[in-house]
Amino acid sequence: MNMEQIEAFIFVALTGSFSKTADLLYLSQPTVSMRIKALETTMGCKLFQRTGHTISLTKEGDLFLPYAKNIMHMLQEGQQAIQRSQGDVEGELTISSVFVSAFYILPDLVQQFQQLYPKIKLTILTGHSHQVLDMVLNHEVSFGIARAVTHPQINRIQLMPDDMVLAIYPDHPFSFRHQVSIEEVARERLILFNRGSLDWKLINNAFSHFQLQNNVVMEADNIEVVKRMVKQRLGIAFLPRFAISKDLSEGELQEVDVLNLPQINRNFELIYLKDTPVHGIMRTFIDFLMQSKALQQ
Repeated sequence: MNMEQIEAFIFVALTGSFSKTADLLYLSQPTVSMRIKALETTMGCKLFQRTGHTISLTKEGDLFLPYAKNIMHMLQEGQQAIQRSQGDVEGELTISSVFVSAFYILPDLVQQFQQLYPKIKLTILTGHSHQVLDMVLNHEVSFGIARAVTHPQINRIQLMPDDMVLAIYPDHPFSFRHQVSIEEVARERLILFNRGSLDWKLINNAFSHFQLQNNVVMEADNIEVVKRMVKQRLGIAFLPRFAISKDLSEGELQEVDVLNLPQINRNFELIYLKDTPVHGIMRTFIDFLMQSKALQQ
């Protein structure tokens, strides 16, 4: 018994045809027949029954098929494991991502990934969390990177946490304070990001709980726009901490704690369909993410 015989057996079982198998494997039909006959001799039984032009599995062939598939799968996994260790995996992978991740996380991740696996082509699609989820559910992508989505058909792997924080410009009156009250924030000019999102609903509910009317002077659906407006001293804003980490380290923005405001934490998660077998390039990508320094900062 050898892998060529098992491969021929699987293809004949799937196609129900020696000639189609020969075409798919770029072999002659007599070669396919010879491999099946050799396998049947080794197994000591007939694996196919031939009735006229119809070929079907015998009871023994039907029993053997899942084991044959598993043998091929394990061989492929072994080959791919060696390829991964040598950085020689090639193919394509399509993922979807929320905008925040695409702008602030993926650039470093993609750079690291391509250094390790230069033969894997990545295609990245962007959208809001519900759109990322839809792309996964509709089999448009292999993986999605989203924030706080749930669905009975998906698995989730936490990648990294992220908090919504109050961002101010350096010479704002709050800049010399570590904490401010929510009443003080309500009197400030607020630039609103992502109205209707869970983040904003939680923040807005906090204002409502204290019977405060916030002073929203501007709205934008793009974090870079909101950051630029804050830097121009047009107001202050609640933004994901990860999106402003560089601005904080360079002193272009500052973060201030708000008393009585609950911590708003929405993790970045890798999502994929539960019924999707995770092997090959998909396994390579998950293993890479779990070991990535960019997600351990």
